[in-house]
Amino acid sequence: MKKLAALALLCSMVSSSFAIGIGNFKINPEAGISYGVATPSNTSALGGYARAWLFGDGLTIAPMVKYNYMFGKGDNKGWSNVQAGGLIGYRIFRFTPYVGASYSGFSNAGYADTTALNYGIYFDIPILPFSVGLDASWQQPKVLGTDVRQSQHQIALTLGLIF
Repeated sequence: MKKLAALALLCSMVSSSFAIGIGNFKINPEAGISYGVATPSNTSALGGYARAWLFGDGLTIAPMVKYNYMFGKGDNKGWSNVQAGGLIGYRIFRFTPYVGASYSGFSNAGYADTTALNYGIYFDIPILPFSVGLDASWQQPKVLGTDVRQSQHQIALTLGLIF
């Protein structure tokens, strides 16, 4: 019985140590990795992200930054995309659907910097300091040297560590 009580106390301490809270207001810093696909090239995307979830009674906001590397196909080289911005969502139990906007910069892609629409859903796992989710972004950067816009969509499965 003492071991069960000690385990319950340990789980309680572990689950509450991963969020900083004052009253109903909490801060959940999170960092993780993502894996998905990018269109129109249908290439694999591997990346990382960091967010700081700030929430009270349901309403949630989070500054965020994410990096994705899109692997090239055939003779095409890979390219990277960095986004920094903010998200807003509504926490329902442990699920948080969200939308947001970010500044989007490209490297080795032949695209001009632009803005991106971000959306997804985030779930923090009870007792463990982990989260899983789906994260997506849509953007229309100009092809460098032209006025032509290329519609791009990225969707990825995320796995994060909550501090």
